[in-house]
Amino acid sequence: MEKHCTMVYFSLRESKQNKKGLSPIEVSITTNGKRIYFSTGKQASAADWNKEKQAVKGKSEEAQLINGYLIQLRNKIYQKEIELLQKGYLITAELLKEAITDKVEALNEKTLLDVLNEHNTERKAMIGKTVAPATYWVFEYTGRLFKEFIQKKYERKDLYLREINLGFIQGFHAYLLGEKKMGQNSCTKHLKFLKKLLNLAVANSYISYNPVNAYKVEREPVEVDFLDEEELRKIINFDTPLPRLERAKDMFLFGCFTGLSYIDIKTLTPEHFEKDSAGRIWIKKRRVKTGVLSRIPLLPIAKLILDKYKGGEKLLPIQDPADINKYLKDIAILCGINKRICFHTSRHTFASTVTLANNISLEVVSKMLGHTNTRMTAHYAKLIDKCIGEQMDKLMDTFTGDSDY
Repeated sequence: MEKHCTMVYFSLRESKQNKKGLSPIEVSITTNGKRIYFSTGKQASAADWNKEKQAVKGKSEEAQLINGYLIQLRNKIYQKEIELLQKGYLITAELLKEAITDKVEALNEKTLLDVLNEHNTERKAMIGKTVAPATYWVFEYTGRLFKEFIQKKYERKDLYLREINLGFIQGFHAYLLGEKKMGQNSCTKHLKFLKKLLNLAVANSYISYNPVNAYKVEREPVEVDFLDEEELRKIINFDTPLPRLERAKDMFLFGCFTGLSYIDIKTLTPEHFEKDSAGRIWIKKRRVKTGVLSRIPLLPIAKLILDKYKGGEKLLPIQDPADINKYLKDIAILCGINKRICFHTSRHTFASTVTLANNISLEVVSKMLGHTNTRMTAHYAKLIDKCIGEQMDKLMDTFTGDSDY
């Protein structure tokens, strides 16, 4: 960034003395050797003006009012200089004059981080209600990525919304892929959040259009992992002397036999349980993520886990997401399960192995998962078909080796 030096000086323009013997007090702003003069709107007599101190002599009320105004004006000039520098402007004396008279529209413009902060402040208040902690963490992490990229490429702390163009979007995408070594789907997640922020800016009339709309971002297909029946039984039978692993195992199994997500288990309370006329216990809870009501019958294993932790501070003592995922990786290794499992694998396992594979209809599973339509649930049915197909292929190989047919 180019170096600059700004000086502010007050003087009396005696050549413009009026009939009362008062002359206008002028301010001069000098930046990088270039100077501009303009009136402060205040007056003083030559006899009352202290040239050295750049102030009106004496302690009269009038003198104090004028001197106070001049101090405020000097401070305002330097404050506007800081604001302009932060927004990436090349400072000139003329620009500072326009800034203190509020003629620089850009000082009232919104920046990318302004919109990010507005969004995150609103969402922070919704954590545990309609926003999951993990989702909010993504918002904050994407914000840190914006700041890093802007500093690295533009040597600035922020950018105006009008400066967010196709070049910025392409550069940010390349930064995520190259410097941050992210996969395409991770990049897509952050670019979609950028799109969301700019849509918010358009809705608030900060900008007229969203440049991300013209940028194509595609997700790569992801293989959703779930535990088959054999793997699930290995977890159920897993025994450990380590309390942290035992608790992680129990919380994971509760997810496997209820289909509840991490945040929905964390926010589960006794009020979410109901007993019907037949004596069945139901979990009836709106999903934190979508607000859609889930209605799930409490299966025996899930009830045993609830009973095990009865009397504690919380209904279920689920660990922090990062911790529980780390413990689940250890459990998978100790159980000889060759899959990358995380807590969300439990929800996939409920949808596939626990329900659909046991002939529970797609519509019923969809209701229990709190899906808004069966199309979302149908993905799990396809996974089960694929799994069955692969196992049958192995079976066919077994019986066709030396057959006479």
